[in-house]
Amino acid sequence: MKAKFNFRQYVWIFIIGCYTGYAVETLWCLIKNGYIESRRSLVLGHLSVAYGMGAVLLTLILVRFQGAAWWKIFLISFFSGTVTEYICSLGQEICFGSVAWDYSHLPLNINGRVCLLYSVFWGVIGLGWVKLIMPLMNKLFEKIHIPFEHILIGAFIVFFAFDALLSAGAAVRMDRRQQGISASNSMEIFLDTHFDDERMHEIYANSKTVKE
Repeated sequence: MKAKFNFRQYVWIFIIGCYTGYAVETLWCLIKNGYIESRRSLVLGHLSVAYGMGAVLLTLILVRFQGAAWWKIFLISFFSGTVTEYICSLGQEICFGSVAWDYSHLPLNINGRVCLLYSVFWGVIGLGWVKLIMPLMNKLFEKIHIPFEHILIGAFIVFFAFDALLSAGAAVRMDRRQQGISASNSMEIFLDTHFDDERMHEIYANSKTVKE
């Protein structure tokens, strides 16, 4: 039986993807560098939004290709993941003047935003997602019934929207501080006080400012 998901289940997929990504990135940093470093995407919640978006995107795109040949699933995942990764990197640079990853040191990269190696990873992940993850999630969603699920989902959406807006404001304010622009209203003063450069660098330890 092919897996099918509703809106609430897509929200859970996003949440699971965010926290799984945060845990994986933190563990990888510990293994690679020998210390724990922040890998979250927002200033309040410990979420890795790119992973959550990737989980939802893969599910939305691949749910209709569950019966397709393996090479077709691989290619769809390869290209959709690559395009998404490029857009996310470009969007972060345009909006906030920074990037969270740089593949310039890897062969066959495009502007350091995507590269062949990680595109292949997207293809492999897509195969695993269709053949293993989606059927497992479908079974879990059928068996597990969470009390007050609508309330929990609604509370998360409200919190996530607030966190995203606050994070965007803090990032924009940080960029303006680096340009020497002083705070001009109470909100900017609040952001300068509670999310100064030191705290922002601590939260976004892996992010690098793009030089003009």
